[in-house]
Amino acid sequence: MTISLTPVDQTVPGDRTGRPGGKLAAVLLALVSLAAPLQGQDPAVTARDAWVRETAAGRPVTGAFLILENKSDTPRALVRGTASVGDTLELHEMKRDNGMMRMSPVTRIEIPARGETALRPGGLHLMIFGLKAPLTPADTVDLTLVFDDGKTLAVRAPVRSMRGVP
Repeated sequence: MTISLTPVDQTVPGDRTGRPGGKLAAVLLALVSLAAPLQGQDPAVTARDAWVRETAAGRPVTGAFLILENKSDTPRALVRGTASVGDTLELHEMKRDNGMMRMSPVTRIEIPARGETALRPGGLHLMIFGLKAPLTPADTVDLTLVFDDGKTLAVRAPVRSMRGVP
């Protein structure tokens, strides 16, 4: 379902402010808010505690971390995404292999029904490649996460200092 909105150029009768579209604009805004889940958003999967690691000098790559919670009765999986600050966002995991920690891409990150999955340093996480500029703790990164059912989740993640983070 697609909803198109046209700007309102007339004052709505009964609008005491005299501003164009007063009450009608408020009604349209409410309708757009209700329609958001119909346009690919998934209210069943939410994110919290999102953050991105500041970049090391000269490195065009960083990691993003968060907790994904699935409030539905159906398991979901994160399958891809994008980041406002880089060319590519990949799903990754760290695993111990022959006594060494190794990072490798994964095709999906499972989120159990009525459960959560933590993306943390040293485990499952997101990698952002091809950074357009170095990231500092004053920055915020917009992530768009895509799930196995095609629905998306927009997440704003502040950049954190690397000091004190594993």
